[in-house]
Amino acid sequence: MLANHYIVSGLLSLVLLFLYKISYDTRKLNKLLKVLLLFNFSLFYSYLFITGTFNYKTHLPLHLCYLTELAILFLLFFKKQFFYPLILLNSLGGGVTGFLNSNLSYDDMLIEHIHLYTSHFNLLLFSLILFKEKFSISKIDVINSMTLNGLIMIVIVLINEGLNSNYWFTKSKPPGANLTNVLPDWPLYLIVLIAIGILSYILTFKLYQRNN
Repeated sequence: MLANHYIVSGLLSLVLLFLYKISYDTRKLNKLLKVLLLFNFSLFYSYLFITGTFNYKTHLPLHLCYLTELAILFLLFFKKQFFYPLILLNSLGGGVTGFLNSNLSYDDMLIEHIHLYTSHFNLLLFSLILFKEKFSISKIDVINSMTLNGLIMIVIVLINEGLNSNYWFTKSKPPGANLTNVLPDWPLYLIVLIAIGILSYILTFKLYQRNN
């Protein structure tokens, strides 16, 4: 399972590298991203509702990467750049994490695998676009983003209690081949994941700080 995951992730990474090398006009990349976002959400939820396989405990776009992807779609349509730092800080680390780990198994539907790969590809494409546009992040952006993410996490915890769900994996480890397989049980694995998220923020800040 993990080998197949890395093969797909590797191929998608090559596509991203190709797009980075050949694209001199980020407007075209933004158009491509918008199409991919619409395709991903439309295909995924249309399939789930038509086949009657939608499950509110697992399929709501409440995981951080899917929330971020939804926010990107909103920002691209309404031309709002105020939240770009938060979205970027979540996108790069989330995209890389999704390419290195999987929370799906062979038992999950093909459409779920397509959705997972497309979503994390979109996050990395967004990060690539902002890198080409020389977008920069400040220390205040990092602090504000961490604070907002913390508040969102509190809301997610409350939602999980109400729905008996496991969004953001706050109640139990995710399934599939991922880092949590070698981590201790709750709450230690969650603490480690939060620490990795903070480290991801710092590394993203360093990468996009060059224009400050």
